[in-house]
Amino acid sequence: MAKPPTIQPGYCVAVHLLPETAPEDCYIGMVEATDEYGILINLVHWDDKLDMIGGYTESLFVPWMNINSMLVSTEVQPTRRFMADRARKWKSQIEAMYGKTSTTRKK
Repeated sequence: MAKPPTIQPGYCVAVHLLPETAPEDCYIGMVEATDEYGILINLVHWDDKLDMIGGYTESLFVPWMNINSMLVSTEVQPTRRFMADRARKWKSQIEAMYGKTSTTRKK
């Protein structure tokens, strides 16, 4: 039996990158595509006032070799809870590990 891919388009992810890979240590978004080279993520903005995804910004391509760890929410898990709560807390924890101030602020 063939194994399904672990990361699929439509999944929500919080990607923790290796140090000095990109301006931020962690990015949150929705998977657009994956291939043997890496993952393309459509970065999202969570609107606290509307309590929903406030929009998508740009896309970010990350080579697999630059990923340190990843928090993943599949299609069977609640996207809203992941984006509004769990992914942002995880991002803050990653930043705290490296002694950085949180870039995820409530508006």
